[in-house]
Amino acid sequence: MKLVRPLALVAACLIPGVVACSSDDTTAGSPGSPGSPTDVTDPGKGGFVVTVSGEDLAAVGYDWTSSALASGDPPAFVDGWAVNFEHVIITVDKIRVNADPDKNEGNPEDMGGVVATADGPWAVDATLGGNLVGKSGSPDEKTVAITSIASQSNGASFDPTARYAFSYDLVQASSAAKMVNLDAEGQALYEQAKARGWSMIFAGKATYRGPAPDASSVFSKIPTEVKFTLGLHNPSSYVNCRNTDLQQVGGEFPRGVQASANGPTTVQITIHTDHAFWDKLNVEGTPLHFDPIAANASADGTVTIDDLANVDVTGFTTRSGEPLPWRSLVSDYTAPNGQMRFDANGTSFAKANSYASYLAYSAASGGHMNADGECVVKNAFAP
Repeated sequence: MKLVRPLALVAACLIPGVVACSSDDTTAGSPGSPGSPTDVTDPGKGGFVVTVSGEDLAAVGYDWTSSALASGDPPAFVDGWAVNFEHVIITVDKIRVNADPDKNEGNPEDMGGVVATADGPWAVDATLGGNLVGKSGSPDEKTVAITSIASQSNGASFDPTARYAFSYDLVQASSAAKMVNLDAEGQALYEQAKARGWSMIFAGKATYRGPAPDASSVFSKIPTEVKFTLGLHNPSSYVNCRNTDLQQVGGEFPRGVQASANGPTTVQITIHTDHAFWDKLNVEGTPLHFDPIAANASADGTVTIDDLANVDVTGFTTRSGEPLPWRSLVSDYTAPNGQMRFDANGTSFAKANSYASYLAYSAASGGHMNADGECVVKNAFAP
């Protein structure tokens, strides 16, 4: 396992009055006020520091050039859009550490007993992030610490020879949330989230960078700059996550986290922003599209989740009701013919075929651990 001792935390422990470097569990921020990554205590040897990251894509976004590829790293939006986030806000809660992540290989939800917990909730902006090194090592990945766990709930140390299951929840915005790193604009968005019951907010700007469309096409009527605010009601639990810091066994990464006798171990809750924009549910890595969102923007180029509630994913139309065709502006993806439609892949929605519901469901699958470690996703909402 790659063991990362966050240098910002270590340095902070040497500055009186910044961090109290005891073995007690502490959490970032306080209800209703901005917090700081330095509010998290270094748990010491054998403990865990829990961080949140939207990877570099939450911070720098998805560029688009004429050489962009759907299968690129990062993937490009196939319809010519550069998408940049100003805020990716989530609310984290109910971190659980269980014994025996491999108790029942056929049912990863069947684990040993809970040995440690950390309760928030914590409101985190993954775009703003913090000053800690993320799992990718990229300087653009802005990772922020939210809590630390120094020992098991009974006071015993974690066994460095054992793995422990790691789970967490993403919950609805709450007045009780500790404001980890939200700026004034983020806090204003969070007030909306509390009123609307949102668990995630994707807010930012998309710019069309592809070739100019034919003047007679429907695409010529779509704004080329779109300001989006997508508040998503999709609270979910992420259970017994796999750990990509550990060595694969039989082609699979093991589940769980492992303490180190030499120092604290960083456990990163990772949000993959691309999941929201896939064109098929419950399938990993399908092409990214922004046209259905842009086509439903108002004349001034703004679009919210409410504008997408009545948009039908089985036959996309523009805001004025024109059928929206598929298009591809990348060389490694061939767009289907005809009117654009997404594949719900057996998922039904309370509001039939609603694109807003589709986005929420798809984005909920984006919770991981340590960059790419997959978790059992348990939705706590009706799509």
